[in-house]
Amino acid sequence: MNEPKTREDYFAAASRHLAKAVHLAGYAEDLAHTPNNRHKSSDYAAAAAVHADIARSAAAIAEALPADVTETPEDTNV
Repeated sequence: MNEPKTREDYFAAASRHLAKAVHLAGYAEDLAHTPNNRHKSSDYAAAAAVHADIARSAAAIAEALPADVTETPEDTNV
């Protein structure tokens, strides 16, 4: 995977990591309700937390970057 470079890249990375965090958190919750697998739930919850942190960081970076605006040449015939 390429490193994000633009604001949209960082928002896309945030979205991917948020989706992964949600998936892993749901899996951790399911494991927590299963007596034989309860011990595994904390590992999945920790992985979900890491992905959530990455998503927050990527979103913060995206917010700090300037919006990609197409620049138009100024009219010099005024």
